Amino acid sequence: MVYELGAFTVDDAEGKIGDIAPGATGYTEAALKRAKVVFSSIANIPNGFNTDLATLQEFNYGKNIRFFLVRNSSIDGVLAGQTSSSDVILSSAANLEVEPSKNEVFSLNFQDLVVEIQATDQELPLGIGLQGQQQGELIDLRNVTQQVKAEFVVNREAVFDNFVGFYRVTDENGGIDINGDRTADILVGQAGYTEAAVRGRVADIDLTVNNQGTAAYTSTFEPDSLFAPFIIVDGSPDALLDSNPNNDPAVYFPFLGANTDKTDHIRLLGNNTFGFEDLLNGGDRDYNDVIVRVNLSIA
Repeated sequence: MVYELGAFTVDDAEGKIGDIAPGATGYTEAALKRAKVVFSSIANIPNGFNTDLATLQEFNYGKNIRFFLVRNSSIDGVLAGQTSSSDVILSSAANLEVEPSKNEVFSLNFQDLVVEIQATDQELPLGIGLQGQQQGELIDLRNVTQQVKAEFVVNREAVFDNFVGFYRVTDENGGIDINGDRTADILVGQAGYTEAAVRGRVADIDLTVNNQGTAAYTSTFEPDSLFAPFIIVDGSPDALLDSNPNNDPAVYFPFLGANTDKTDHIRLLGNNTFGFEDLLNGGDRDYNDVIVRVNLSIA
């Protein structure tokens, strides 16, 4: 079983969202609209993948927070109608056990997922400004003024020889600027979007790895920009951009409207850590076909 763990704020100690009480019609939908992804679990962990994932999230002091799980799918999938809201498991006294431990660490036992939570004054990692939001598997460097060094670690548990890259988008909606005026010329879902994204990908970020292997890459991102990942399934940019449309591989993005099957193919596994599903319509939904972790620092 693969879960996405999320958190949402409620308006009082009873858990109401506005006037909607827990268990009432519309409560799950209201919770997801104000929710943030904390991380996703995966099955069949690739050899060499470091599972010691620590995710930092920021919440306003004094807010009431509740948790939920999405079973074998994601918030994006539920909100897009791909997954039933019955696959959303909201925390309750019946399914959530909170155990305090030393050093102000709390252990959450939620279904068969165990998570440790601790308050910290540690600075948030660079690039995570939109991560956790709907279709927010992005690298956000819009408030950065210097070039950013990116160190990638890539793992794989898949038959297909996939390719992962990143491309610049104008905003969180995924538009692509073609003429350099920082305004979107091609929007998600419009003709030519896939080709524009792949053609405009960041140079030197060509991420591949052998099955059950680990590969490391180093490159840079430009400041004052927003970048989205994409996966080319069992193919390469050259196959997509050549003059032969009959050999075009499938390409998937964080934006469901850009995907031919309108399905979620990229999950947030932790801060700046992305899991990819390479099969049509979500396939086996294990999101381990390629895993990319990136460490960002000012160059």
